[in-house]
Amino acid sequence: MNDRNSAVGVASKEKDAESGLFQEVMVDDYEQKTNESVDYNKIQIPDGGYGWVVCGCHFFLNFCTWGSNAGFAIYLTYYLESNRFPGATKEDYAAIGGLAFGAGLLFAPLINLFVIRTSPKTSIAVGIVLQGAALLLCAFSTKLWQVFLTQGLLVSLGLAFITIPATNLTTPWFRRKRTLALGISAAGSGLGGILFNLAMQRILEIKSLRWALISQCIINTVLSATALLLIRTRDNVVRETSKEIPRFFDSSLLKNFAVWCLILYVSATMLGYVVLLYSLSAFAVSLGYSEKQGSIVSCMISAGGCAVRPLVGYMSDKVGPVTIGVIVHAIVGILCVAMWIPCRNLATAIAFSFLSGAFMGSIWPLLTSITSRVGGINKLPSIYSFTWPCIGMWAIVSPIIGLKLRSNDTTVANAYVNTAIFSGMGYFGAAFFLWLIRGYLIARDKLAMAAKTGHDDGELHLPVTFPELLKGLVTFGPLPRKV
Repeated sequence: MNDRNSAVGVASKEKDAESGLFQEVMVDDYEQKTNESVDYNKIQIPDGGYGWVVCGCHFFLNFCTWGSNAGFAIYLTYYLESNRFPGATKEDYAAIGGLAFGAGLLFAPLINLFVIRTSPKTSIAVGIVLQGAALLLCAFSTKLWQVFLTQGLLVSLGLAFITIPATNLTTPWFRRKRTLALGISAAGSGLGGILFNLAMQRILEIKSLRWALISQCIINTVLSATALLLIRTRDNVVRETSKEIPRFFDSSLLKNFAVWCLILYVSATMLGYVVLLYSLSAFAVSLGYSEKQGSIVSCMISAGGCAVRPLVGYMSDKVGPVTIGVIVHAIVGILCVAMWIPCRNLATAIAFSFLSGAFMGSIWPLLTSITSRVGGINKLPSIYSFTWPCIGMWAIVSPIIGLKLRSNDTTVANAYVNTAIFSGMGYFGAAFFLWLIRGYLIARDKLAMAAKTGHDDGELHLPVTFPELLKGLVTFGPLPRKV
């Protein structure tokens, strides 16, 4: 009898072991095959509805900020060729462009605090007033220092007060279509770049610098104010669900590997992006073409972005924002080295401008999706308090770097070879840091599926070991979630 009971016990243990092994295999198989259809997020997302109106509002805010700012390439070429302010150097004018792009972003933590204490709409309203005043005052500036303060510093503060809260407007309205919506809204900067490059160049030719700036002021103020009236936010829903008071600055985030990779990613991207954005118009002129032809080359950057950014967003929702980010940033690096360096004529310059423009600004539709994947929706302001100042810092110095890299040797066929190499290396660096983030998220997602947590709710508390990170870096098959 005891032998029989013993045999039954052994058989039972073997059966349990087989059952446990089967369950383990099933869990592994489930983790490999499951994706966003299993949603553990507590924050409820409508994934559309009025969110599309908010997306449209964000589109026009991008049109009037980043798109408007892209038009500075026309002013830069005008300043360099007209000698409007005697004694001013090309570095002075490049510094104005850098300030206009990035100075205000250095104050991102304080602007985030202002948004938390007031509201996103209040911050955007302040930004509209600052930007309009800056352009209007610049139209009547007669000295270089006045241009520094108006078209440089004040424009940048207006851009920051609009952009920093606007970046978080669309995200809480979408989950499955998030990057598509962000891609559509980011296309606004491309359309704005087209309009402000071509229209302001035309006004400069037939009227004057003053009328170009006044026209830009009117367009920006009217469109931005209209968008502000239609905006609705979901900040209260996010805060009630997460039950966490948003912080404008959280130093504990710097203990996370992915946050550091995110900071290095935006830094590398800005070093390549701003140099490329502000150099192509002057590059075309250096080949012997007119300022108008240079404006067309610069305009094609915006045309490429306007046409392709929604597609980048769509593909990111299908494949994953980080994976698509690695690919598109690597493509820009290749284009800089393989197409910009041997460029010798206008047709090639236009083609390069359109192709690089299609992908070089992919940071704008991708960054919020990647940041929310890393830290969750409620951590967006805190993480942006680190990334926005980095964007601003490198944007300030990048135009000067671009001009310094330009060769003054009139015998060379392409004076921008060093500039092209620098921009290309910036984008290769950005692709590398995104690859590290991808490996980290793949490793963390496996832990998250077991813990049944949602990435929009925040998963920074899940520890990822170095061996798990290395395994994630070389994982390319079916994933628990889109990365």
